[in-house]
Amino acid sequence: MYYTTSGSYKKTKMIIDYTNIVLTVAATVIFIIVLFLRSKSGILFPIEFLLGTIVNALTSVKHFINGNKVSGLIVAVVAVLLAVMTVVTALIVL
Repeated sequence: MYYTTSGSYKKTKMIIDYTNIVLTVAATVIFIIVLFLRSKSGILFPIEFLLGTIVNALTSVKHFINGNKVSGLIVAVVAVLLAVMTVVTALIVL
């Protein structure tokens, strides 16, 4: 198997990539469920935002590991905004 990840922290970056793939698939499945359930899908919105928060936080860590500080900071800000949306939607739903 050929990995595009190289350099230091190779294993860490591979774990982040695999985790992002799994979380993105989970977010897609939850999104499809939300489309079909409509009014009964309230609790799924905070979960969707939480998955987005985790994916963006892991991506931010990977950018920082690679030395891309600006893009890492931008993705970290997006992760914080999604975390705020997670809390807000959880308070509204619950």
